[in-house]
Amino acid sequence: MSASTKLRAPVSIVCVFNDPDVLESCLTRSVVTGLSDAPQTEFLPVDNRNGEFSSAGAALNHGARLAHNSVVVFVHQDVILHSLTELERAAHILLSDTGIGVLGAVGIDSQRRIVGRMRDRVVQIGESAPVPRDVESLDEVLFMIRKELVLNSPLTEDPLLAWHAYGVEYAARVRRAGMRATAMDLAITHNSLTTNLAHLDLAHRKVGDDYPELLPIRTTCGTVHKSDGPGGLSRAMRRTRGAAIWWSESLEARAIERQSHAPVVLADIRLVIDEAVRHGEKRGLRVLDVASTPETSASGLARFDREFEVNAVTVADAQKLIDERSPDQAILVSGLLRMHLPALHIPRDTSRTVGFWRATGIWVLVGIEAEALAPLWSTVRSRPFAGILPERRLSASAE
Repeated sequence: MSASTKLRAPVSIVCVFNDPDVLESCLTRSVVTGLSDAPQTEFLPVDNRNGEFSSAGAALNHGARLAHNSVVVFVHQDVILHSLTELERAAHILLSDTGIGVLGAVGIDSQRRIVGRMRDRVVQIGESAPVPRDVESLDEVLFMIRKELVLNSPLTEDPLLAWHAYGVEYAARVRRAGMRATAMDLAITHNSLTTNLAHLDLAHRKVGDDYPELLPIRTTCGTVHKSDGPGGLSRAMRRTRGAAIWWSESLEARAIERQSHAPVVLADIRLVIDEAVRHGEKRGLRVLDVASTPETSASGLARFDREFEVNAVTVADAQKLIDERSPDQAILVSGLLRMHLPALHIPRDTSRTVGFWRATGIWVLVGIEAEALAPLWSTVRSRPFAGILPERRLSASAE
């Protein structure tokens, strides 16, 4: 047995699904593709189209009881696994270090940093973590637990945590027991089509009530705080922090404007990209990701029946593909740094929008008229220093 094989352990992948088309195009296809490198991988999709299971925890616990491998990976149906061997390496770490209770693809640490590099819809997020790093909570998109542990201490099936925060709860549970909750890079894309926040507040409140000694708990969907009423100190501090974030983003936007010679919007492109493509009446979307590696490219996908693909490229490659763009296709260039912008020459007759968001960095959307996109970022929050400093206009030479 080779040294590389010894440092890997086979996993059982468990997923609860309600949309077989999404499951097939994302998770199933990526598992099948990776089996040649990880033939002992076990795939256990749990069908919940008829509502047999009242919670994610109930469905995933059922799958865990069927697993034959020593590590169980819980993952969403709309995830693309770019490397099953990366899962096996993480599983080996988990089995070798019993101080780790749970290990996930992305989490939030005590400094509010996103830990674990992954693609969320159309952009990379998170700080790279080649080895496990401690976090306060884990996102439910993908996390793994030793089979023995999850059978003895199953995922919560509490109705208040039915489809939200069950990973957050499990991370809190292992931390209370003196073990580590950790995240590391696991080479995944989350091709999520929706953001379901219904009853998330109730789920967070339940976690807060159950683990008061761990509060505040930072999560990918906000922070679980001690309740202090509508006029309390925590709420005031959150408003102050939100204003500080907007100010720092506005400062960065002004620096980006100087490099790109274009006005900058402050927008989380992950949340509005589908509306943008629809407003632009485009057939499909191509993402050119300057920050990723070729192994994390993905094609043959769809978002709301529109063609969708992601290519890992250099800035020079991005330039070439923009020049060759089909008129009925939108292009999003992501993973950009300020220094890349002068080298990205968008033809004068091609529409573009430059944007920035703290969690996702700089992006450029090509091929959709600015007028069609204006409703998507019409709020004060979307405009740098709006109402405080004059909004900048391009000079005639820049235009």
